Amino acid sequence: MENLHSTHRQQALVKLIEEKRRRLSKAPVGSLRIVTAHGKARYYHVAPGDRSGGTYLDNAHLDIAKALAQKSYDKKVLHAAELELQAWKLLASHFPNTTVEEVYETLSPARQKLVTPVIPTDDQYRKQWEEVTYEPGWFKADAAVYITDRGERVRSKSEQLIANLLYRLHIPYRYEYPIEVVVNGHKKTWRPDFTILDVKNRRELYLEHFGKLDDQEEDGNYARNAFEKMKIYEENGMYDGGCMIYSFETNKAPLDIKYVERKVRRALGI
Repeated sequence: MENLHSTHRQQALVKLIEEKRRRLSKAPVGSLRIVTAHGKARYYHVAPGDRSGGTYLDNAHLDIAKALAQKSYDKKVLHAAELELQAWKLLASHFPNTTVEEVYETLSPARQKLVTPVIPTDDQYRKQWEEVTYEPGWFKADAAVYITDRGERVRSKSEQLIANLLYRLHIPYRYEYPIEVVVNGHKKTWRPDFTILDVKNRRELYLEHFGKLDDQEEDGNYARNAFEKMKIYEENGMYDGGCMIYSFETNKAPLDIKYVERKVRRALGI
């Protein structure tokens, strides 16, 4: 079997090459010449065969300068991607049929029980992650009770729907698992609604649900507090499209669980 990284990289390069070729086919003709004098750059559009140095592009024509600069960059990226793809294809022929990680999979189940693999299998990695124990969050005595299909208590109907979605999709998760974030230079413990395990990529994702964004809290505006929380997450390297998934709702726009499912599937590549 060809190395998995090699396969993924080649697929990414093929996609990139197609994208750059498509973009270059729509790029303007000619090239960009930049002259810098006294710390200021001046841009010139050089048409094919033009020996005069090109036509000056003033501020009203910066879009042309940007398009020509992008064209030059795309050509270099395309060339580098094509060379790298060729190298990967040559290298692929020298990969062994079985990688170090795959040796464990070639053993019989009886023999697998007796050895420790150099890298845990997906099942082993998931099991180890799920076996971690932690103190659950605190609930007020008069708080409403919502129980998930997995038998745990959550704080709202929407969180119940999200938990049941993850459970149905067989996605490992922890509810309100404590993590450490830095807030205004100080370390604090926060509990994202859901910590999700991305087994394939061996990483953790976080799903934070903001419900009733049009409600008011005693200590201020819920929406303002929600956006401040998102800002702090981002300052800690946890941003939407990276390791963070956000879901929202208002009184007039309830949670769309199908939309949440699409975001989760996209984040996990499933």
